[in-house]
Amino acid sequence: MNNKEFTNKLLDIATNYKTIYANGMFGQPITESIITQKTKQLPNWYTSKRQQELRTLVGQGYFGFDCICLIKGVLWGWNGSINSVNGGAVYESNGVPDVTEYGMLQQCSNISEDFNKIEVGEYLWTEGHCGIYIGDGLAVECTTRWDNCVQITAVDNIALQSGYNERVWKKHGLIPYVEYINSVQTNPTIPGENEKTIMVELLQLSKGKLRKNPQIYTVQRLLKQMGYYDMDIDGAFGEGTEKAVKTFQAKQNIVADGIVGMNTWNKLLK
Repeated sequence: MNNKEFTNKLLDIATNYKTIYANGMFGQPITESIITQKTKQLPNWYTSKRQQELRTLVGQGYFGFDCICLIKGVLWGWNGSINSVNGGAVYESNGVPDVTEYGMLQQCSNISEDFNKIEVGEYLWTEGHCGIYIGDGLAVECTTRWDNCVQITAVDNIALQSGYNERVWKKHGLIPYVEYINSVQTNPTIPGENEKTIMVELLQLSKGKLRKNPQIYTVQRLLKQMGYYDMDIDGAFGEGTEKAVKTFQAKQNIVADGIVGMNTWNKLLK
C-alpha cells in the first residue's frame, strides 16, 4: 500500500463510515459479541457506562477503532465489511505486527520533531496517542476528544486550519509498511530511452541492511509482483532478498551484484 492509498482509505473512513472510539478494536462492527469479548479483555476501560453506550449502536452500522488500531486495521486490510467480524481486516497480516502506539513509532524511520518537512501518510505521535498526516496541514485520528470517533483534525505544528479541531504532535516518521511514493525525488534517465525519466531513490540497498526500511519493502514487493521473490515482505535485506535481486539483475542484463543502485531501481520501476 502506498501513502496515497493509505491516506485515502483513512479519509474515507473519517468521512463515509459511522465510527466510535473503542479501545482495542481495529474496525470490528459493533455487536453484542464484540462488546462482550472486549469487556473481558479490557475490563477497566469497558465500564458499565461504556458498554451501555456501545450497545445503543448495535445494528446501526458502526465500527469500533482506537488510535493505533485504526492504523493497524487499515494496514491489515480493513474494507468496511459490516458482515465480517473484523470489518474485512486480517489480524497481523501484510507483515504488520500488533504493536502499541509507541511501538509503531519505534518501527518508523526518519523520526523527527521538525514539522517543516513531512510526507503525506507519515505517522504522527504524541504521548499515548497517534494519527496520520493526510496533507494540507490535516490529520486523521481516532480519539475520544471532540467527536469521539475517527475524524479529521488540524496539525497545529504546521498551520492553523479554520474549521478543524487542533492538536500539537510531538514527532512524526515514515511507517515501514507503507510505500512513500513522494519520497522518491530524483529523475535519472533510463539508459536507451532518451528523455524518459522515473522517480527513484538514489539509495544503495544491499545485504546487511537489516533494519526495517521503506525502500527495502518496496524492492521486495516489486520483486514479488514479478515472481522473483517468494519470502515474507519484512523490510530487511537478507540472503533471500539478495538472491532475488541477483536473479532479477541477471534477467535484466545488468551486473548481478545484489546491490540495488540506480540501474536496478530503473529496471524495477520501469
